[in-house]
Amino acid sequence: MLKISDFDLRQLRVFKAVADCGGFSAAEASLNMTLSAISLQMAELEGRVGLRLCERGRGGFRLTDAGRRLYDSVEKLIASVEDFHVDIGAIHGRISGRLSIGTVDNTISNPGGRLAAALRAVRERDSDLSITLEIGSASQIEDAVQSGRLDVGIGPFRGAVASLSYEHLYTESLQLYCGRGHAFFDGPPSTFDPSAVTGIDYVTRGYFRELKELPELENFRLAAVANNMEGVAMLVLSGKLVGFLPRHYAAYWIERDLMRVLFEQSLEHRVEFNVISRRDQKVTERLRLFLRALREPGARN
Repeated sequence: MLKISDFDLRQLRVFKAVADCGGFSAAEASLNMTLSAISLQMAELEGRVGLRLCERGRGGFRLTDAGRRLYDSVEKLIASVEDFHVDIGAIHGRISGRLSIGTVDNTISNPGGRLAAALRAVRERDSDLSITLEIGSASQIEDAVQSGRLDVGIGPFRGAVASLSYEHLYTESLQLYCGRGHAFFDGPPSTFDPSAVTGIDYVTRGYFRELKELPELENFRLAAVANNMEGVAMLVLSGKLVGFLPRHYAAYWIERDLMRVLFEQSLEHRVEFNVISRRDQKVTERLRLFLRALREPGARN
């Protein structure tokens, strides 16, 4: 019978990262390891436990039944080890352990954003805290927080997951933009009625629903979907489509006369940003400190 001392905790962390990322190649960046090194670690682990833990092939990556059972055990083990380190840190008056945060892309230039200020406050309190920061779509972040892979998430969530707690942080203002070369770049005037315009090709982000929420756009034609803000900006800059972008994000191209805002006085899309965490989550001191820093009225990027 194998004892825990027979396992290399590093190999178990590699296994967990591979499972979380959905494959060997996908885990390279997360682990900062080469594909061959990951393969070697996984092969050694399978040899130690005497079990086939995963399948790789044309159908993609998947854990075997034994792999899923081991994954559950590894999660508990790593959580226990982390709790041990946190307890030791607490004895010394330090906040240690790992804080995993997720947020959507391109919020750093938002003057209402609070993440950078909150991270600064946490690091000033104690530099022993290890921070993981992931960027993804709103749905990806919700899924990761719900599964426990992330402790907390920040983004424009819909508030539809019963197991998650949603707390309002700030509101982001978006305007409709076109790029140089578009028929509207030099007109119509900002006071023009958007509901009177027909046949405009429009791009949206996959997790936004402006066409459903803004009746003024009912005559626009959805011509493209981008999964992030940079994709929307590229399509707008093509001069062939219009799309919503946050004011703070579009300012760079406005200043260079590469974009123009359309219907500024009559058309605005407002998005609520929330911070989410699991309702049944153990609120550690590191999570409590981070959430308190986010809530500070003076906290700004």
